[in-house]
Amino acid sequence: MSKSLGWAELVLALLAVIGAVACWNAGVRTSEFPAVPDVSPAYSGTFYSGSWIASAAVAALVAGLLIVDGVRRVLSDGTPPTG
Repeated sequence: MSKSLGWAELVLALLAVIGAVACWNAGVRTSEFPAVPDVSPAYSGTFYSGSWIASAAVAALVAGLLIVDGVRRVLSDGTPPTG
C-alpha cells in the first residue's frame, strides 16, 4: 500500500512540474516595439505577471515535497515504527 501511494505521489509530482512550467509560460509575455526614426531604436519589453509566477513557484514547491515523500515511500521497506 505504501509503495503504491509513493508511485501515485511521484505521478502527481510530475503533473505539478508540468503545471509549474505552464504557469511560468503564462506569466511571461514579450512584446516587440518597432524603431521610431530619429527617436528610439527597436526594442523588446518583457512583462511578468506576479500571480502566474507565484503559482509556478507554489506548484514547484508542491512537486518537490511530493518527490521527497514519494521516493521515501517507494524506497522504504515497510511501515515506520510507531514507538
